[in-house]
Amino acid sequence: MQKASHDYNVHKFGGSSLATAERFNALKALLTGKNEIIVVSAIHGTTNALQTMIDAVLNGTDYSETLSNLEKLHLDIIQKLLPPHQQTELSLVIKKDISALNKLLASAKKSGSCPKETQDLILGQGEIWSAKILSGYLAENKKNIIYLDASTVLFTYEKNGMICIDWQKSQAELNHFLANKNFDQIIITGFIASTLEGKRTTLGRNGSDFSAAIFAKLFNAKCLTIWTDVDGIFTADPNRVHTAFVIDSLSYKEALELAYFGAKVLHPMTIGPVLASKIPIYIKNSFNPSAAGTHISSSPKKSPYIIKGLTCIDAVSLINIEGTGMTGVSGIAARVFQILHHTGISVILISQASSEHSICFAVANTHTDSAVNALKENLQFEMERQYIEGIYVDKHCAILSAVGDDMVGTVGISGKLCDSLAKANINIRAMAQGSSERNISVVVKDTDINKSLQTVHAGFYLSRKTISIGLIGPGSIGSTLLRQIYSEIEHLKSTYHVNLYIRGIMNSKKMLLSDAPINLSTWETELNNSPHQADLKKFTDHILTNDIPHAVIIDCTANPTIGQHYLNFIEQGIHVITPNKHANSGDLNYYKALRTLTHTKDIHYLYETTVCAGLPVINTLQDLLKTGDKVNKIEGVVSGTLSFLFSELPKGKKFSEIISEAKKLGYTEPDPREDLSGMDFARKLVCLAREVGHDVSLNDVKLHDLNSITDDQMETLINKAKANNQKLSYMGEISSDGKITVDIKSLPDNHPFSRLAGTDNMLIFHTHRYDAYPLIIQGPGAGAEVTAAGIFADLLRLVSYLS
Repeated sequence: MQKASHDYNVHKFGGSSLATAERFNALKALLTGKNEIIVVSAIHGTTNALQTMIDAVLNGTDYSETLSNLEKLHLDIIQKLLPPHQQTELSLVIKKDISALNKLLASAKKSGSCPKETQDLILGQGEIWSAKILSGYLAENKKNIIYLDASTVLFTYEKNGMICIDWQKSQAELNHFLANKNFDQIIITGFIASTLEGKRTTLGRNGSDFSAAIFAKLFNAKCLTIWTDVDGIFTADPNRVHTAFVIDSLSYKEALELAYFGAKVLHPMTIGPVLASKIPIYIKNSFNPSAAGTHISSSPKKSPYIIKGLTCIDAVSLINIEGTGMTGVSGIAARVFQILHHTGISVILISQASSEHSICFAVANTHTDSAVNALKENLQFEMERQYIEGIYVDKHCAILSAVGDDMVGTVGISGKLCDSLAKANINIRAMAQGSSERNISVVVKDTDINKSLQTVHAGFYLSRKTISIGLIGPGSIGSTLLRQIYSEIEHLKSTYHVNLYIRGIMNSKKMLLSDAPINLSTWETELNNSPHQADLKKFTDHILTNDIPHAVIIDCTANPTIGQHYLNFIEQGIHVITPNKHANSGDLNYYKALRTLTHTKDIHYLYETTVCAGLPVINTLQDLLKTGDKVNKIEGVVSGTLSFLFSELPKGKKFSEIISEAKKLGYTEPDPREDLSGMDFARKLVCLAREVGHDVSLNDVKLHDLNSITDDQMETLINKAKANNQKLSYMGEISSDGKITVDIKSLPDNHPFSRLAGTDNMLIFHTHRYDAYPLIIQGPGAGAEVTAAGIFADLLRLVSYLS
């Protein structure tokens, strides 16, 4: 007898969960062994192989190898899975079925035809085999296991092209089958059923989910668990949208909409049988059973996201019927869809202008020609009299659908969706929204569908504080930055909802690219082992992904060539952060173009660390200028190396000795002559002068090169300064008219530069507001830690601008 209501758990296992003997073993661990109804698909690849053999028969080609491989697949699993006595018995059953199948195929090949009834017999064989193997395997534990061929109790019929269940007859036959039977588990074939006349039929490809839902209703089950090879229903196809994630809870109606519009995890017919009885569905991963999966019920959990999921239908044609004679004429739309109905064509989406001048609708590409021919044939009268001016077809379309119960009554959802697509330069060909407001669907070019999914997903699911990051130059500064980000990334995410996705790292030889955030604890090994050679264009294209709302390239090099690509980065919509001075101190026209473009494109270019590493120099200067202050003069010691050299001179050491000491301490470049030339010093001052508004170039700087100075000459300058109670300083100055000098100067003891020690930098701003008491900024102006921290601060500043 059938047990009382809600005593049963129904489990459905897909083909991937039954692919090998090992998967059968894993399956057992997912079951309790009590009160379970287990519906199974064919073993992975079986139904495709059966269809291949049908195609071979119809094409007159050989199918014997495919049949042989199919037999071997099942016999191998039986051999690995079952004890000897069961192996022999079940292997004979499989061999007998294979022999019968071979005769059926041979007969079909001889006649040159394979009717649907025969095809249904062939295609449903895989579920029978997998159910028998599982029954034998589970029966090893001496539990009460019953095998049930679904075609003996499940009866269907077709109405208007739809598969319908004869619930009364099916329930009666199931009750009759269960009479006087005690069991712990029933193993049922998915996918197959019988017609009302008793002939075997199928529920359509991937119909085992539907089978499971039908039996959940017939048994009035407690719940239905569909075991598959993914962690649940995702917010979008993760193969297309890499930032997609599992939806933890859905309503029946949301799940139905997602399934109808292409979510492959769930068959569209699955929802109907369980809806009335409110039987919850769980979508779980048999390969990762600890994952929570997706729960489908009448009362889903409240979601932080208005849209629950995005899905799409590919290979769609948009058919547009236009004509002034259609305006105000009743029944035209009804006639159009009646014609399509009689031709057996399903319409996926409909959109009609309020003027009634045009009707457009979408059908699958496979039905396009039939639809157009039927319309032209049946609307010939209207077309000849030009009531209908034309039937226009675009076969290169796809449909994107956004689904969610919380969309109902929420203002601005359609606008946000359209705005996201518009910003990605994607044209909407047609749009439809049901009166329930639970679904918004748009038709786009088929080549734009992946980009559309990524763009809309980013717009609705990802925080504005999510950013795709590419780092160029993982040397001393770059690697330190990555370490700093790694130490703070979880804190930033949990506390401030800042998502820093490092998706690319490139040095002069190689690049590491990843769709998911790179593991910052292992990036060096991964970069060394990366097969990708350094390619700036490919790197840029990868960082600029539609999966994520914003993208930034951080240039941690001192390479002038990279700086020449900033315009291109910004033109593509990529923000730039850099300590690289070359773009700001190089060609003046390039610098101006860079500044103009950042304002035009509303893209951020941040370069605080181009002057004095992590000291807040650029931002301070910008704040002064934005608030109306005027800079009269800037004085600066902006080289940690030269600051150290001149702070050590009063101690009686020779200049050349101090240079050697600085090199040993790591304060200088590998070749100290680069520091002594003063060129880096001069570039920093050019950057500052341009920031103030002066059109200056490096050639305009009056520069004292220290490479030519001798110990004796330096000693003479020191002695002269001492005689006047002064100290020497290598300093720069930007005058009010933009003239820049970099020279050795003798300064009084009370001058701020005279108290500098070690590698500290100092800038003195003489402005209208800071006149009597100039604004002084002092601190470490070099070193990987402070420079990286300054870049990190720019990155977080960028995130705050975007959020």
